[in-house]
Parts: sequence; structure tokens; C-alpha cells
Amino acid sequence: MAESAKVAKFGGVCVSRSDMYDRIAKLLDEDRTRRFVVVSAVAGTTDSLVTAIAKPRAEKEIDLYVAELKRVHLKLLRTAHTDRDEGTEAIETLCTKLARLLYGISYTEEITPRVRDFALSFGERLAAQVVATNLRDRGIGAVPFEADQIGLITDDNYGNATVLLDETKAQLAPFLRRQASENLVSVITGFFGQSSEGKTATFGRGGSDYSAVVVAAALGLPLIEIWKDVDGFMSADPQIVPSAFPLAALSYDEAAELSYFGAKVLHPRAVPPARASGVSISVKNIYRPSESGTRIGPDTIDKTGDLKSVSYVRDLTTIKVFTAGGGGKEGLLSQAATALAVAQVNVYSAATSQTCIAFVIESDSVGRAKKALSRLPIGIVERIEVAPHASLICFVGEGLGYAKGVAARVLRAVADRGVNVQMISAGASMVAYHFTVDTKDLERAVQAVHGEFFGLQSASSARSVEATA
Repeated sequence: MAESAKVAKFGGVCVSRSDMYDRIAKLLDEDRTRRFVVVSAVAGTTDSLVTAIAKPRAEKEIDLYVAELKRVHLKLLRTAHTDRDEGTEAIETLCTKLARLLYGISYTEEITPRVRDFALSFGERLAAQVVATNLRDRGIGAVPFEADQIGLITDDNYGNATVLLDETKAQLAPFLRRQASENLVSVITGFFGQSSEGKTATFGRGGSDYSAVVVAAALGLPLIEIWKDVDGFMSADPQIVPSAFPLAALSYDEAAELSYFGAKVLHPRAVPPARASGVSISVKNIYRPSESGTRIGPDTIDKTGDLKSVSYVRDLTTIKVFTAGGGGKEGLLSQAATALAVAQVNVYSAATSQTCIAFVIESDSVGRAKKALSRLPIGIVERIEVAPHASLICFVGEGLGYAKGVAARVLRAVADRGVNVQMISAGASMVAYHFTVDTKDLERAVQAVHGEFFGLQSASSARSVEATA
């Protein structure tokens, strides 16, 4: 296998329309080092599977759902080509297996984490068949593979599994190298692998980015491309800030912070294995493949202290735990944090005072959070208050933690727009600060921060500045 081989990952939007396969095939044909393709499910498929297993269904309802799922995927194949029969048969076989699984869930009226993961994996399984069939029809020797069948090994944390890289290197890498030596393009399912128990284990929603990085790391490849329908990371959400511009480069830490705090360009779990293995990530737009996109890697660190981007998470909730002399209650913060973790409540930010601990959490987990916190030992919690409609804003740049006056500029810019800052966090990361505001003020706050540091420069002029920097 050539050392210059790379992994190309295509997201759900990229595999959801028939005309996209001409673009994908052209990319693979123009660069024969793209030997390993990782795919997400067709857009909307995983959501529909989540809904399908949410409650027991009648057999007729299951049949109608699976028939529609099959129709959507078969429609993505050309009406007449040499590989349609093979692709059709594979899709029909998968749909039959899915229907039987849904029947079983309906009959037993229960679902375990292992069964849930297996059910949710069918989106990527179907997508891999569609992608490989379409590529073969366009003259590319592509073969679909299901990750849990070829040695992508994970732990047993179903729903949020972690890849066991040493085991994966030993099993997955030799298999894929053999495929590449035969000049075949391996089309690999993202999102899941095989647990040490031999069962399907998923990486959480959006986990196909993580899959792609792991494949590259296991093979010892230097580069992975993430193909999407956007130009990579931006200086802000262009729907809020029309003058936002693409970013040519980010450090691993910058990309991780932006991804975690709302920039839906790269899954945050993709960054740690990339950093550990020295894999560079290139995020590119499938509609504009000649554009450079955003490169993330070991040689893209710029510690000037300049702000690079502003991201946000909308519609969160602040939950406050009050207790008399709270700051003096030994272990209160750890007990509260542990209780929330056990209840599977994701905490975006936390702040403490002498009488209160505040957690910023997702709004749909407030019920679980209140229940978990109310079970803390008697005498610790005086009362719990819930403040909805909070949004978190994060501003990122290597070296921000060392730069003087950055936080002051941000807070002044936000205040000048009449926006009140509810909570602020600094110091935990040297590349990011974040604060919360009322959701009704979110857009004004993002515009204020972006305007303070970038003004109203156009996207084209900003891009040229990035290119010449």
C-alpha cells in the first residue's frame, strides 16, 4: 500500500442524492490515493431509526417503515446498471434483517443498549452498499465493508463506545491493506465497531468522523479528508454573521473546542485520536473541491493570541444547586457532578460560589438532573432552581489564555449591545473562553464578538488574509 494513501469520509448529505455520486466518483478517480472511504448514513435515516425503536410497533407499521427505508436507498441506485442487482439484493437482505429485529423489539416490548446499537447501525450498513454499488457503476472497484465485521474493535460502552486502537491495528489494518494491494477502494461503515463481546457498539451520534480518524490511525496514514457541504470551519455561523469567513487552519485544541461548543463541522471525539497519532484532518466542501477548506494538524498551531472563531450552543438550561455555606461543604461539587454523570446529563459548564453551584446542561435533561440532584445526602441541598433559555457562546484561539485584554474586549462589546452575561468560564482551556446569555440575546452577542475582532470585512477579503498569513 502506498504511504500516501488517505481516508476520505463522506457525510450524510454527500450520500443522500443520486447526483452526488458523480462528485464522489470524480474525487476518487482524480486522486487514486483515496483508497479508504468511510460513510455516514443517508441523511435522516438514523433519526428515523431512533423513532422506530422508541416504542413497540405493530407489524404493519414496521412493514411500512422498512419498505419506505428500502425505497429511499434503492432510489439512490441508477435504474439500469451492471451492479444494480447485487446492490439491490444486499439492500433487501439488510432490510429483511432490520424488520426481524424490529419485530423482536415489538414482541418483547424492551430494548437493551446492545440491541439499540445494532438497530441504529443499519443506516450506515445500507449507505455502504449504496455508495459501493454506485462507485462500481462508475468504474471504480469499490467493495462495501461493515466495520464490526473487519476488525474495528471497541470497548463495551454501548451507545458511546471507544475504539481499542491496538486491537484495531492488529485486526483491521492488515485486512484493509490487502484490499488496497488489490487496487480496491474499501467503503467502510462509520458510526460503529465490534465490542470486545463481539456485538455492535456505536460511537454516539455523528460518530462517523471518529470512525474515519480511527481507520487512518490504525493504518498509520497521515491524512484524513472530511467531505461535507460547507467550506470547513468558519469565523462564525454565516446565518448569524453574513461576513463570516472560512478558516484555513486550526490547531487540534481549537477544533476540539469549536466542535464541542456548537460548530457542527467535525465531531469532537475525532480530535483526540488524530492528535495522538499525528493524523491531519482536512475538512472540505464537496461542491468546491478545489478550495483548501480547513486543515487541522500538528503543524497548524498559531499561538498569537488572536481570536479565530465564535461558536455557540443554543437553548440550554442553567440548573442551580443552593446550600447554606455551599462552598464549605466538602465534596459537594464532586458529589453533584457525579450524580449528573450517573444520570447521563452532559454538563457544558459549571460555576461555584459560597452558596451555589450552577451547571449549564441540555434542556431535555433537566428532569433527570433535578431527580439526580435531589437524591444527594440530606442537608446538602437547600433548594434547586432552574433557569431556562440560556445559550452558551465560545470564542476560540490558540494563546487566548495568555493574551491580555481579550476577555475585556469581548465583555465590553457584548455590553455595548445591551446583552447581559450570565456566567463566564475562563482558565480551564488556554485556547477558549465561554459565557452564557439569554437565548433571546444570542445572535446580538455573537455579532458583537465577531464585529469586535473582525469588523465587517467581506468573506473574500478575509479569505485572502488567511491565505497570505
